[in-house]
Amino acid sequence: MNLVNEFLLNAPRDAVWKGLTNPEIAAPCMPGTQLTERIGDFGFKATVSLKVGPVKLQFLGEGELMNLASDQSYGEVVAKGSDAKGRGSFKAEMKFRLSEESATQTKVQVETELTLTGSVAQYGRGVGIVKEIASQLTSEFTRNLEQKVINNIADALSPTQPIGYATTGSEGQAAGQATHGREQAEPQGPSINVMQLVFTGIFRWIRSFFSRKA
Repeated sequence: MNLVNEFLLNAPRDAVWKGLTNPEIAAPCMPGTQLTERIGDFGFKATVSLKVGPVKLQFLGEGELMNLASDQSYGEVVAKGSDAKGRGSFKAEMKFRLSEESATQTKVQVETELTLTGSVAQYGRGVGIVKEIASQLTSEFTRNLEQKVINNIADALSPTQPIGYATTGSEGQAAGQATHGREQAEPQGPSINVMQLVFTGIFRWIRSFFSRKA
């Protein structure tokens, strides 16, 4: 199954490249994903939590970044994983391209060849639904990655005053505490509720269908 996504990040290309090619930054940005181990500079292990109806799946996965272009324009990721109880597996081969829209904006194009088996594949029989799910996950990934990249830029410029945090009063004190613990305890998102995404995708398809008819 081939999926193509494109998104725009409000950050310069070199900062986006550093984020995308650092598993410690990029992996936790995907909903339901938690990095568990780094392998060398570009390899990693992670867990991916999914909820398919009443069934909760936890995939034990691993991946590697490869073929990274020296001009920060192209790279590849190969990731695969299987459910701890043998109820399904996935393999994703991704190619991503970065282009500079402006000094502060970067376009990212991602082409993914995705293979699903087991319980997850049952809900992926309709390619349109899977693409809708991928689109929603990409949107959330984009928001998370953009915020992390922006925070990293802010930390580099002023380590004690990251973007978006108040600097006076009780809010400033809370911001300092949050900044101090950010790298040690990065908050993890909830598991991906596949059925919720499926129904959301169906609703959006129905709405767009009737909009075309109107």
